[in-house]
Parts: sequence; C-alpha cells; structure tokens
Amino acid sequence: MRAVLLNTGTELLAGDVHDTHLAFIAREIFALGLRIEERRTVGDGAAIGESLRELFSRAEIVFVTGGLGPTSDDITRDVVAKLLGLELRTNAELLASLKERLKARGVKWVSSIAHQAEVPDGAQILPNENGSASGLYLKADINPQIRSPHIFLLPGPPRELQPMFRESGMSILRSIVPGPPLFERRFYKIACMGESLIEEAIGRKVLSIPGVELGYCARPGEVDVRIIGDRAALDQADQFIRSELGDLIFTADDETLEEVLVK
Repeated sequence: MRAVLLNTGTELLAGDVHDTHLAFIAREIFALGLRIEERRTVGDGAAIGESLRELFSRAEIVFVTGGLGPTSDDITRDVVAKLLGLELRTNAELLASLKERLKARGVKWVSSIAHQAEVPDGAQILPNENGSASGLYLKADINPQIRSPHIFLLPGPPRELQPMFRESGMSILRSIVPGPPLFERRFYKIACMGESLIEEAIGRKVLSIPGVELGYCARPGEVDVRIIGDRAALDQADQFIRSELGDLIFTADDETLEEVLVK
C-alpha cells in the first residue's frame, strides 16, 4: 500500500518549526511493512486542497498533519470534507468534552473553538489527551461516489500527534494493512572508513541481490549503512557485509560509538 505524508502549516515553510513528523510516522509504520513514499509540506491555504487532490489519486493511505485548531488558518478538515463531498456536522459529545476540559483548565470559551467539534460524515474521531484538537480517520471511499484513500488527519504539535498515532492510528492501520510485513530493515554502524570506500567494498555485490535496497548516511566519526528487503535476501546481504567489513562494524544496534566503547 502506497502511503504519503502531507504536512500543513506556513510556520513549517518559514522555518519557525522543525518537522519531526516524517521520521516518527515512518518509524512507526515500518513495523507494519509500510513506507512513506512521498512527503510534502504546504502552507495554510489553497495548496492544501491542490496537493490532497493529487495525492488522493495515487495513494492508498494519506497522513495529513496540522490545521485542526480553532483559528481561521486551520482549514484541513474543511478542505478534506469539501474534496470528498461530505457534510461537516457538530459532534455533540465532542463539543461537550471540549467545553468541560477547557473549563477545568481555566481557559475561556470562545465560539471559534467549537469548530474543533465539527466532524465530516462517517469519520472516526481520534481522541487527543494532550490538546483540544481531535484527530480524524476517514476510511477509503468513505463517499462511494468519490474515489479516496484511507485518510488520517492529525494535529500538528508532536506532543499531541505522537501519542494519538500510537494509541489510535496504529490500531486502525493494523486492521487495514494486509498480511505480515513484506520487508525488514537492518543497520550497520561503521568506523574508520569513509562512505565511498564502504560503497566500493560492498555496494555492487549487495545491490546484485534481488530485492535489496542499500543506503548510506555519513555522520561525525561513523557511517551508517542501511539495507531493506525480505528476510532471506537480507540474510544473504548480511553475510557478505560482515565478511567484507568485519571489525569495522562497531554495532548493528541503535548505539553511538561512544556508548559501545564504554561497554
């Protein structure tokens, strides 16, 4: 299944906020055999609808972050509802919960906050225990007259998005992703050898193994090598990599060189 990510928010394009969503979501869904095939970032405006219209036509799963708040630039739910021909209706239970939570926190109620209780017809609410903006899940082809993928609308702040995704999003994904993961990922951290020399030593052979992807990431004092593929292919690649690089591989775990040396 092709999964894509659309980050919304002018603050991202202005460099005021750093995007952490791609790394987080990509790590989480990899366990299900999913990968983010494309990531886009757009501002708060017409580009949201333009990008979604294009992504809806060629993806099976679309993650959208940001634009679920109470202010005039929070238009994600409106745009999605319009694209899919769905009515936005106030969810009375969600509205009451919002009022109760804000009252308990001593936050003054203003009418614009009620917009966060508006839900497209048929959408599933994803609870937000760390903020006021609930997430939304819209199943594929939720409007039978319009082709659409599975859509996850998620809040922008990472402290809200991440718990919501783990607690609600992943359970939904497990129900829609067919079968066990088709591929795995392995890492090797290598010291005392540059990435060009590493590629010369292992690149051609590893890439000759059908179905294996190979990548490198240079960091201060080390190079990370990443391989992706099915288990049998990775076992074959692993044997070759270890035979060629040997003790230069200081770990195959998520450890720094300093942590390994301290052991």
